[in-house]
Amino acid sequence: MPIAAFNNVTDGLDPSRRNRGHFIVNTNLDDDGPWVPYAEGVWIQPCCFNATTGGFSVVLKGLPGAKLGVHYHVGIVRGYTMRGHWRYLEHEWTAKPGTFIYEPAGEAHTLVITDDSPEPALILFMVEGGLVYLDKGVNGAFAAFEDGFSALELTRKYYREAGLDVGQLDLLIR
Repeated sequence: MPIAAFNNVTDGLDPSRRNRGHFIVNTNLDDDGPWVPYAEGVWIQPCCFNATTGGFSVVLKGLPGAKLGVHYHVGIVRGYTMRGHWRYLEHEWTAKPGTFIYEPAGEAHTLVITDDSPEPALILFMVEGGLVYLDKGVNGAFAAFEDGFSALELTRKYYREAGLDVGQLDLLIR
């Protein structure tokens, strides 16, 4: 039986060009240029794309009242709140600047930037594996899949359209 791929997205690099060494990323949280539109009122700024696991790291920016659809992670997620307030609708806590969150795989939740957030939220997320978006929170059906490869493809498309240097994204692939 032939092996079927879930999607045909790759990192686009010849394996001999793929760097596995250390690197740093200097994000510019106050510059509008590198923020990639992700959802209504939500943008991401890439930090790393993992070509081995499909994971990725991004800084997420969300306006007060913005939200992401209900989703779960196939791997662990770590997050650190730098600015603003956010929460998951399915939990009672609210993350504020300085809040670190560890998320085990498999829990469905809906990220919202609180309406009373004093400023847009900025959250560093380190995602191991992909996200599965559902059409509803309880007994939801598959709606979409996002991983490091699809996030890289989305980011490359935005960089091309915005006239940004797409080659800079290749430096973030490990």
